[in-house]
Amino acid sequence: MSSPDAPEPGPAPGPRPEPGLPPEPGPTPEPGPARDADIARAAAAIADPSRARVLRALAEGRALPASVLAAEAGVSASTVSGHLALLLESGVVRVEPHGRHRYYRLAGPAVAEALEALARISPPLPVTSLREAGHAHALRRARTCYDHVAGRLGVTLMAALLERGCLEGGDGRFDPGTAKRDRLSAPGQDVTYRLTASGREELATFGVDAWTGSGGGAR
Repeated sequence: MSSPDAPEPGPAPGPRPEPGLPPEPGPTPEPGPARDADIARAAAAIADPSRARVLRALAEGRALPASVLAAEAGVSASTVSGHLALLLESGVVRVEPHGRHRYYRLAGPAVAEALEALARISPPLPVTSLREAGHAHALRRARTCYDHVAGRLGVTLMAALLERGCLEGGDGRFDPGTAKRDRLSAPGQDVTYRLTASGREELATFGVDAWTGSGGGAR
C-alpha cells in the first residue's frame, strides 16, 4: 500500500526515439485569428513632415545614422531621436548597431513601395528656399529609390540599354492604348524586360555580375 503522502503517478513515458533520429514532432499549434492590417498606425507614423523627410532619405536604400537623418529632416538630434523611436515602434524602420553607432534603414521593400505610391498621389511641396529648389532639381535629375535608379538618369539609362541591345521585351515607352495595369511614371507591370546575353557581357565590362540574376531592374 502506498503512503498517503506519495505523489500521484504521472503518465507513462512514451517510446524513446531511436539513436540518431529526431524526436516525433508535437501537435501543430492552432493558427491565431486573422486580423485586419492596422493601416492607421502606419499612416500616422508617416504623416509628419519631419518623419516624411527621414523616410525620404532612407528610401534610397542606405542605412544612415541619426545625425545625418536629423540634418535631412532639419531638426535637432533630440527631436529626430523621438521620431526614430516612433518609426521603430511602428515597424516602418529598423536599426542596425555597428560598434558604438546605430544606423537606420527602411524595414523592407514594402515600405519603399508604399512611399512611392504615396508620392504619386501627393501634391508637390512648395519650394520656399534655394536649398529646397536645388534638392528638388537634383531628385528630378537622378536618384536611387531603394532598388532601382530613377529620375532622368534612370530613363536615359533604360533607353541606352535598349538601344545597345542589352535588354529585350519592350521599347521602354508607355502606351496608354495597350496598358492594362501600367500607369505613367509608375513601376511597369505589363511588360517584362530581360537581360540579353550581350547585355550580360556588356555589364561585365563594368564589373557588374549579371549572370547570377541578382540586382534590381531599371524603371
